[in-house]
Amino acid sequence: MANKDAPRGFRAVKTLSGRPVNAVVRSIGVTDGADLFIGDMLNLESGLAAIGATNDTAFLGVAVGFGKVDADGIPLGPYNPDDLGTTYYDDSASTHTEWVVYYAPVDDCVFEVQTNADLDLAIGDNADLVATAGSTVTGRSAQEVGTSTNADFTVLELPHYPDNDNALIHANVWVIVTPGETAFSG
Repeated sequence: MANKDAPRGFRAVKTLSGRPVNAVVRSIGVTDGADLFIGDMLNLESGLAAIGATNDTAFLGVAVGFGKVDADGIPLGPYNPDDLGTTYYDDSASTHTEWVVYYAPVDDCVFEVQTNADLDLAIGDNADLVATAGSTVTGRSAQEVGTSTNADFTVLELPHYPDNDNALIHANVWVIVTPGETAFSG
């Protein structure tokens, strides 16, 4: 049976340390110039979160929520008090200095993501970020992983779901960010 084509970006499924994912979530300001969606892989640019790009050695984490800050720059929480229906960071309608993105850091998380091609990935194989704009309707990322030329990610596990065939296009895989690609690699 064919895999469902439902890109949703990256989703933190567990941590390498064994801590719950919600225990490692952090927040940081957002850069100006691009919309950000839940599930987007983020880069670190000038101390702020930006949309992820392949072959970039500054992967920070995956967006899990967005929120405004108060007059002192303190995050109010993962929501927009002016519009509780906000599902993504809309750069055209927002002032980036009033916002933060909540993210699951790449240094401790394992992420599930869909492949954009029939890659037949195995544990230990590499894949690259396929940066695609998210949905302004759902607020979800459309990022996927594809053929590796830069080794952005390493496959850690192949999840065993009844509707997930790794030998077909749109397979779901569990990946970690390759250590040399992280924002804080040593």
